[in-house]
Amino acid sequence: MQTTTTPRHPLKQTTLALSAACLLGLGSQAAADEQRPGEGVTVQPAVASWTSAVPVSWTFVELLEELGYDVQTPISLSNPVAYLAISEGDADYWPNAWFPLHEPQLPDGFHDVATLFDPLCNACGIQGYLVDIPSLEEYEITGIDDFTRDEVKAAFDATGDGKADLFGCPPGWGCHEGINAMLDKFELHDHINHVDAGYAANFAEALSRIQAGEPALYYTWGPSAWLLSLVPGEDVMWINAPGIVEDEAERAEGVEGAVSDPIEMGFAAADIQVAANNDFLEANPAAAELFRQVRLPLDWISMVDGEMDEQDLSDAEVRPLVADWIADNRDTVDEWLDAARAAAE
Repeated sequence: MQTTTTPRHPLKQTTLALSAACLLGLGSQAAADEQRPGEGVTVQPAVASWTSAVPVSWTFVELLEELGYDVQTPISLSNPVAYLAISEGDADYWPNAWFPLHEPQLPDGFHDVATLFDPLCNACGIQGYLVDIPSLEEYEITGIDDFTRDEVKAAFDATGDGKADLFGCPPGWGCHEGINAMLDKFELHDHINHVDAGYAANFAEALSRIQAGEPALYYTWGPSAWLLSLVPGEDVMWINAPGIVEDEAERAEGVEGAVSDPIEMGFAAADIQVAANNDFLEANPAAAELFRQVRLPLDWISMVDGEMDEQDLSDAEVRPLVADWIADNRDTVDEWLDAARAAAE
C-alpha cells in the first residue's frame, strides 16, 4: 500500500526556525545582562590625594567594569571636597574614607544623602610613634612619656638642643596638629622637639639614623611604603602614647610590632571605607553590593604603595598591579562579583 507524506509548509518551517533562533538569542542576551548588570551606566569615582589610595581606587574601577559599568577616570580630591562632591552627586563613590578620622570633615547632612559601608580594611588606617628596636631595648622605652628621662633625651637629641627629636609632620597636615596637641597637653615641649620638615625628608633622616645604628623617634602611618622601609616588629616598634587616649577608638589590639597589646596609639585607628551617594546606590544595587563585599589586605596596599615610591609609578601604571592581584585572588573576587550580580536580579 502506498503511503503519502504531508509536505511541510515552507513558511511555517522558516517561522519556527526563526522563533527558535530568537529564543536562543534572547537567552544569550539575558545571560549577558545578568553578567553585566551595570551595562550602559556611567560612574564617576573620586580618589584621595595620597598614594596608598590609588591601588584601592583601581580595584573598584576594575571590578565595576567587570560588572559592565562605564567607569570614568577617578577625580583626585581632598577629603572635604570629596565628601561634598559625593553628597551633591558630582561623584558617585569614594573608596578612601578613613573613619572616625574624617568625621569632622563631613558636610552638614552627609549621612542623609550618602552611605558609609562596612570597612574594606578594618583598622588599617593606623598612626603613631615608633622607635628603633636597639634603642627601645637599651633604654627600656614603652611610651612617649619615657622621653622625659634625661638619658633618653640625650640619646635621641639629633640637633643638640637638649631635647629628644621627634621626626613628625609638616605644617598643614592633620598629624602636625595632632603631634603638637600631644606635646601641649602633656607639657612635653621642654623634652621633645617636633621636627616638622617635609615628611619624606623627615622619614629619610629617621631611616638614615637607624641604618647607622643611631636612635630615632618618628611618626608614621599605614597603609604606606614607610611601613616596608622600616618594618614594625623587625626594625622598629610602635610605642604607647599613654594618657592621650580619650576613647576606646585610640586603643588598638593586635597591632603587629607594638610594644604592648593593646597599645595606646595616640591616634584613633581608622577603618578604610567606601562612601557613596545614595541616589547612585538605589539605582545600582550591583554596585552597592560590591561595596559591601570587597575586603583588601593592608600588606598588599602597603606593598603597592612601596612600589609606587620605588619605581615612581604613575596612577595609570598602578592599574596592572591591581589586575595582577585580582587574578591571583580570582576565587574570592568572583564571590564578590556573583553577590553583586545576584543583588541586581
